[in-house]
Amino acid sequence: MRPLLALALAAAILIGGAHPAAALAVVPFAADSGDSCQRGRTQGSLEWVEGPVVRPTVKVAGTLTDDGPASTCAPDGMHSRVSFIAFNGSAIVDSEQAKADDASVAFTLILQDQNGVRAIDRVVVQICRYSNSPIGISYCGPAKEYRTP
Repeated sequence: MRPLLALALAAAILIGGAHPAAALAVVPFAADSGDSCQRGRTQGSLEWVEGPVVRPTVKVAGTLTDDGPASTCAPDGMHSRVSFIAFNGSAIVDSEQAKADDASVAFTLILQDQNGVRAIDRVVVQICRYSNSPIGISYCGPAKEYRTP
């Protein structure tokens, strides 16, 4: 009798009991490396997903440009990394990065709690630049915070 009950419950969920996940809101983001040449720049969107998802999720889509063709500054032998850090309160839930070196790179990333428990209430975006040689400098632009709508 129990297998029949489980089968009936699964059928009810598939027929109309479950709703597809939907975007809560899409928030545009932008950040730069903080230098006068803006050697590193990023922009795109953060999409908070709600509904019956396995894990609370923020979908990240954008571009990262490092020393693009429009730069008026001389090449500096460095590359850019953009970091996305997802938080629940003061706890870090997840983080992801994208890298560009003298190019413009499109990226898509997923931020989510691997345990499927904690929601994401804000995402911090920051670009840092690193030397391409083992010895060199690094620096970061200002961190930008984006909260769930």
